Amino acid sequence: MNAPSRYKWQQPGAGFTLVELLLAAALGTLVCGGLLHLLLGDLRLSAAMAQKLQARRQQQQVLTLIRAERDRGYGVIANPDPSQTWPCALAGRRAVLAIALSPADPNARHQAIVYSVGAAPSPIWRGQVLMRCGPAYGLDGRMALESQFQNRVVLDALPSGGQQGLRATADAQLPVIDLQLEQELPQGSGQRTNPPKRLSSSATL
Repeated sequence: MNAPSRYKWQQPGAGFTLVELLLAAALGTLVCGGLLHLLLGDLRLSAAMAQKLQARRQQQQVLTLIRAERDRGYGVIANPDPSQTWPCALAGRRAVLAIALSPADPNARHQAIVYSVGAAPSPIWRGQVLMRCGPAYGLDGRMALESQFQNRVVLDALPSGGQQGLRATADAQLPVIDLQLEQELPQGSGQRTNPPKRLSSSATL
């Protein structure tokens, strides 16, 4: 009778050494760190692009509003001297545009929509602001000329100093006014040492 066969168990491999494990962990950390850095960079770029698109849209909305009110008015004056009979006080702001609302007042010295640039009325706004003094709009989207004139912020984050923010330049040869609207966009958290980026839009009245 044959004796039962015997199986010889092989001893399992010794596995990785401590040095190999540490090296693999270090390489994995480097790869994960690189991927995380790329992901954060992509998120910052996407946020910056979204911020730029939103700011551009807001600027175009303001310029569209100014053009629509110019079309409804009876005259527009660039960089007018302050008038004591305007419905709203400037409170130290610089008057940039005045749009006459009466055919008897083409120089916009009395009942006029006034756009001005200056300090914000409250700390909730960023930087300098562009304010509109004028009648409100109704639910139908039409200007209610019989309503009380009010000062309202239409755009913030304007650069400070000089003639910046909103500039109105009357053409020397044509009866038009060139507008230049500018904002300062803050940098991302990883770019705090860089100055704010400026974004501008232009229009002709």
